[in-house]
Amino acid sequence: MLTVAMLRMIEVLARVLPEEALYGVAERLARVGAPLAERRRLRVRNNLQRLHPEWELRRLNRGVVRVFEETARYYVDMALLPSLTPERIFRERLELRGLEHLQAELDAGRGVVATSAHLANPEAVVRAVGALGVRAAALVEPLADARHRAAAEARRAGAGVDFVEADRAGIGRCIERLREGGLVAVLWDRDIQGGGACIPFFQRQARFPVGAVDLAIRTDSALVPIWQRRTSGLHFEVECLPPMQLLLTGNRALDVRTGLADLAALFEPILHEHCEQWRMFESPWAPCHDTPWDDPRASRERSVA
Repeated sequence: MLTVAMLRMIEVLARVLPEEALYGVAERLARVGAPLAERRRLRVRNNLQRLHPEWELRRLNRGVVRVFEETARYYVDMALLPSLTPERIFRERLELRGLEHLQAELDAGRGVVATSAHLANPEAVVRAVGALGVRAAALVEPLADARHRAAAEARRAGAGVDFVEADRAGIGRCIERLREGGLVAVLWDRDIQGGGACIPFFQRQARFPVGAVDLAIRTDSALVPIWQRRTSGLHFEVECLPPMQLLLTGNRALDVRTGLADLAALFEPILHEHCEQWRMFESPWAPCHDTPWDDPRASRERSVA
């Protein structure tokens, strides 16, 4: 498996290279490799064009390379993170704002669904949660390749957070954790398994998974958006936003879809500003076939009137 081989190569280089040099090597390899991965490069360019229609081709291509560089940094992160305790990540690697929003819900005994996007490296933030002394779990993508799964599990061991696959059993464990007043981390912006909902996103219909919003509504948990950006190397600026006010009409399909639309709208300016750290190699717009606007927030306004 290419990913496993890449991580092992980085781990070997990390024994002889300082951290800064390791990231420099990864960035140079990304610049060389980006033109070779034509299909992925075109998808990233199309995504950036949706976020920045004013960008000319040269600017778009430069943005694509920077997304590939950020992805290369991510793999360096994943090789380095197992050597850092949650306390060290929390204390030395994060510039954190708004933690009080998350802490207040946990102190009140309420479950928290912490949700973010594939922006920079959300797993570094998830690992830091282990320093808070809270029972936490993170839903992760199921991996079909046995070697990749074993390597991922080995690197995540000792993180202070339970990483569970987003299958029926894993979701059941997360529901139990939330009902106990714990924390579950879920990314909302990549519908790998299908079955998501089409909602307005940058003026077109795009499909995203409903898991984060659905978990919060089903367990009466707080939905706390968190975003992060890389400042340098394995260092991140992180902001916890106030809990979202979710629609609760009793019509779960409407409530979940409306909450997802609100979540996407909240992240639009964040992704617009930091799009070159958005590691999105699929098009969220393609599955919806550019369907007409059908904004569920309009339904909410009618129900309130």
